[in-house]
Parts: sequence; C-alpha cells; structure tokens
Amino acid sequence: MKKLLLSALLSLAASSAFAQYQTPGTGVRWTLAQLAAATGSNVVLTSPGTYAVNGNLRLSPTDTLVIGTNATLRVAAAALVTVDGVLLVNPRDSVKITAQTSTAPFSGLTFSATSQGSRLRKTIVEYGGGIRVLDNDLLLDSCVVRYQVSRIGTTSTNSGAISPSGGAPRILNCRIYANARSGVLSPANRNTSPVIQNCVFRNNDTENGNYPQINLGIGGATPIVIERCQVIGGPYNMAGGVSVSNLLGTSGTTTVRIRQNRIANNRYGLALLGAGITATVTRNIIENNNINPNALTGGSGINLQGSATITGVASRNVLRGNLWGVTVLRTSTTSTTPGPTMSFGDVSSSDSLNVGLNQLYNNGNGGQVYDFYLNMPDNMLAQNNDWGTNSAAVAESHIVHQVDQAALGLLNFMPMRTTSVLAARPAAAALELAAYPNPVREALMLRLPASALASVSLHNALGQAVYVAETTPVNAQLAVPVGQLAPGLYVLTVSQQGRTVTAKVRVGE
Repeated sequence: MKKLLLSALLSLAASSAFAQYQTPGTGVRWTLAQLAAATGSNVVLTSPGTYAVNGNLRLSPTDTLVIGTNATLRVAAAALVTVDGVLLVNPRDSVKITAQTSTAPFSGLTFSATSQGSRLRKTIVEYGGGIRVLDNDLLLDSCVVRYQVSRIGTTSTNSGAISPSGGAPRILNCRIYANARSGVLSPANRNTSPVIQNCVFRNNDTENGNYPQINLGIGGATPIVIERCQVIGGPYNMAGGVSVSNLLGTSGTTTVRIRQNRIANNRYGLALLGAGITATVTRNIIENNNINPNALTGGSGINLQGSATITGVASRNVLRGNLWGVTVLRTSTTSTTPGPTMSFGDVSSSDSLNVGLNQLYNNGNGGQVYDFYLNMPDNMLAQNNDWGTNSAAVAESHIVHQVDQAALGLLNFMPMRTTSVLAARPAAAALELAAYPNPVREALMLRLPASALASVSLHNALGQAVYVAETTPVNAQLAVPVGQLAPGLYVLTVSQQGRTVTAKVRVGE
C-alpha cells in the first residue's frame, strides 16, 4: 500500500510539474494558436476559439502574446498566469479568461514590472484570484472583472479584484462587480497612482467585511484620479464606497482628484484618512450611503479623519440621504494634533475651485438632521453652500459644531447660498406613523393618523420595490406581510392624505 501511495504521489508530482509552462523568451510574437501548438505547452485548443490552460503559464520578458480575435481561456484550478512579457488583448467582441470550473477558481493574473505596454481591451476576467499589477502602467479598457475570490482553500490571493502596486495603471470604461472584497486595491506603503475613469463598481465585498469598493493607499508622482464612475453598493452592508488613506504616516503628498462620480448605497461614501493628502472633490453626487444602520460606525457622505495635512477643496457636490453629510475629526478623539483643513467653500479665495456651491441636505439619523458634524476643536470653512433652506437658523440646526458643544471648532457657513432644493422639492408636512415591531419577522403593524386610503411600499437595499399596496386601514391600522422577504434592511414609505413618511425597517433578525 505504501509503495502504491508513493507511486501515486510521484505520478501526481510529475503531472503537476508537466503542467508548468513558460515561453522560451526568444522574442517571439505569439498567437493563442501558436502557443497551443508549441512543444511542451499546457495550452490546449478544446473547441473553436476555446483554449484550456492546464497549469501555471508564464509569458517570458521578451515575448509577446497577441489575442486579436474572440476567444475563451479556461484556466485550471489554482493555476497562475504570469505576464513578464507583453500581453495585448483587443478582440472584435470579447476575450474571456475564466476558471475551468466556477467553483474551483484559478489563482489569477499577474503583470510584473517587465510587462510594460500590456493592454487588455474588451476582456472578461472571472472566477480567479484577481489581477495583480506590479510597478506597471497596465491599461484595462472596456473590461469586466467579476467573481474574484480572496482565497483559494486556505491560501490568500488578494483583497482586490484589481490590485496595482506601484506605477500608474489606467482602468477605463470597466465594469467591476460582485468580487469578494474591494474592486480596486492599492497598498498602504507603495506609491501607486491609478487612473480610474468611466467605470461602474457595483456590489463588491461579497464577503461583507470592512472593505470599500475602491480602496487606495498612498499616491505616486502623478495624481490618483477617480472620475465619472458609479460606485453603487447593495446588500453587503459593511462595504464602503471610496477610501484614500495614508495611515502609516508616509512622507510626501498624495494628490487625488475625485470628480463627477455617483457614490450611493454604500456603508459610507468617501473617506480621506491619515495625513499628506491633497484632494479635489468636485461635482460628485454622494447619496443614500446609509445601508448600515449603525450610525456610530459609518454612514458619512464625506468623512475626513486625520491631520491638518488633509487639504484641498470640496465644491459643487450633492450630499443627501446619508446618515451624516460631512464628518470631520482629528486622527483620534484624544489627539492634540490639528485636524483636516479641507475647505468646503471660501468666499475670499481666488481659487476657482474653492467656491462652495455644495448642496447638503436631508442627511440624518435617529430623527435628527446631520448635514455637517465638525467633531474636532479646529475651525473650518463651508461658505456659499446650499443647505436646503434659506433660513440660517434652520441650517444651524443641521450643523454640529462649537455652537452646540463648546469643545468643538466653529464651522463658518455664512454666507449661505440661496437654496435651489426647496424650489425643486417643496417641503410637505410629515405623516405621523408608528411602525412595530422593528425588527420584524412576520407582519409589520402600521398605526396611521386616519382611516383614509394609504399607499405603502417597501424597497430593499438595491432600491427595488418588494412590496407595493394601496389599501384603507381598519381602525387606522394596517398589517404589512414581510415573512417571505429576505432578511435585511428595507425602506418603508407610507403616504396618506398628501403626506408622506419614510422609515427603515429591519426584517428577519
């Protein structure tokens, strides 16, 4: 028996060794068909346009692989594809790089520093351990990156579906969704400046850990750019939106431009953390980042936490429907080092970006509006902004600062901008409603002020209507059946006699 077992192990080892293939490094420009025909190759043509990669595959530094036609590469379980040469993918429709079996992911793609000039266009990468990019300016254009895992068995792969480390990779026009952790991740200790434009990030962090969908560390010689993207959360209530951080105190300045994005339905919207960050945050819509009901651990539209070297401007943004509009604090609540100095508007500034013009309204939790929470003893500027009201007293009631707590700094928010929010969305008297029990398992009871016809709806964390009804209460009470709904957080909307109220309802817990 021992001899048989040893023989089997040796046979397995030989098979595993045979499965490794590296191109000769002779400066050849390969196609997939030529690669499959090469002596000793582990790439096999299995049907027209479909190739099996039956083990680790490495493209040597002087070699190039060109994929210019539609194709599918099915990679063996736990196998790694390493690009030291140049990989050029530009098919008419698409190239798919996937696992041979979706339940047995491959280890992923690695682009090394010698693979400069590699370009992936119209490429789908799925069921792997992510795309690692080392000291490289890789271009990903019009790609789909999905279903990437963070570990294979007990071996960690990556915390990012795309993980650049060093360099300035460009990620353009891509869809990045349903990955185990972050969609894009760069390290805390290596200067990396990705350019991310026109991309859609949706429902990443399927592990539901504390991972933002875009999670970036310190920048390099060129700015980090996040522009015209959608960063949309979903059922995973620990997933954040966008984070840029320097938590190790690395010297130098990380310059970041965050412009014209929509960041919505995440645990929080945008976080700038640590020191040495200069940010331009303009023309973003940051809304409804409230999917985790714990307001003590998230829910900010914009959160600044760190030292006075978090600088820059935030202008022309819309912040609404978050648990907190803007929160600002020092490195810690006990820190004596001054906190962030970013400006939300300075009427005395000659900087054409430092003009305010932000809309901050309808952010809040626990029945209280919190459009700006200055949770530190340092003063800040937020002039020329629209607070959803023309009353300075009302705007003041939505801001927490020195006026409310003597130990806090003063937010200078005057002059205010004449609001456009009221004109567009006239205020209506709220409907008085009691909803119980909450959390609820079977039936949510509603107590209304009258027995008139009422409209009731429930929406899930994706904004989808899961219950809609118009009915007349009996004795001013209604029962909403929820027993068939998936556990989670829902938004209840009830309208009656021209008045409307919304509330969060937790089902099944």
